[in-house]
Amino acid sequence: MTTSHLRALAGATAAALLLLAGCSGSSEGTGGGSLPEASGDFGDAPEFTWPDSDPSGELEVEVLSEGDGPDVPEGSVVIANYEGHVWGSDEAFDSSYERGEPARFPLDGVVQGWGEGIPGNPAGSRLLISIPPEKGYGSEGNESAGIGGEDTIVFVVDVISAFEIDSLGEADATPVDLPDDVPVTVEGDLGQEVSVEVDEDAEEPAESETFALSQGSGETVEEGDTVVVAYTLTSWDNELTESSSMSELGPNAGPQMLPVGAGSALDLVEGYQVGSRVLIIQTSVDDMPPMVVVADILDAL
Repeated sequence: MTTSHLRALAGATAAALLLLAGCSGSSEGTGGGSLPEASGDFGDAPEFTWPDSDPSGELEVEVLSEGDGPDVPEGSVVIANYEGHVWGSDEAFDSSYERGEPARFPLDGVVQGWGEGIPGNPAGSRLLISIPPEKGYGSEGNESAGIGGEDTIVFVVDVISAFEIDSLGEADATPVDLPDDVPVTVEGDLGQEVSVEVDEDAEEPAESETFALSQGSGETVEEGDTVVVAYTLTSWDNELTESSSMSELGPNAGPQMLPVGAGSALDLVEGYQVGSRVLIIQTSVDDMPPMVVVADILDAL
């Protein structure tokens, strides 16, 4: 799994690692068996009450509460809280609620039951998903999580937001001119991919700084927030270029989610509004050279 340089600056890793090892089955559809009850409101850890019956053996999805956001696209990057149980077990094998922060995951990189069960539901929904082995971890299970090869796994998933892999910021945001003395050229319309080039004779930055390229219409990013951004990045010598939509990033392709204050370039977006496009000049960090990042702020959590 390739880690983006933006995440590497913060020493960050994918949050939903347990889900990335799922296998793919060939069956389709949803079942009509007796599902467990899951109490709790959106954003709260659930409590499960298990039925006396066995699972149906099919993928089943129940909408516990429907959100009012846009429908989740297939193959998108999803931001969600979740908790997973083996059918009949009161002990969770994985829970973002216990970690105290939501997870970011690509639907093309998780167990098949998630990739099929989440799309089409509106963001803001709380889902109960029952996944048979062939759409979960297959006949080998997941020993480290205590999941056997014949186990049905059940999740409550609170879908916070979802983004296409190539999502970008507001096309109708208010443009802001870059000062003439900034030794960086940014080309590309708002809402479109950009190219970034550092002037050939530019001295390395002595300190990190930011410049607005557009003013969005969303809430202001505050200290302690977690932001979701699409980005284009280049090293100060223009030898490295990376964007969030690059397929070479594998499971890390698509908008990135990082906490403000984690030590990445995104610490500098505090005070900007969601929907803004921001130019970030990042000084050298550890063994990484200075970098320039253009970040479209898509959300703040």
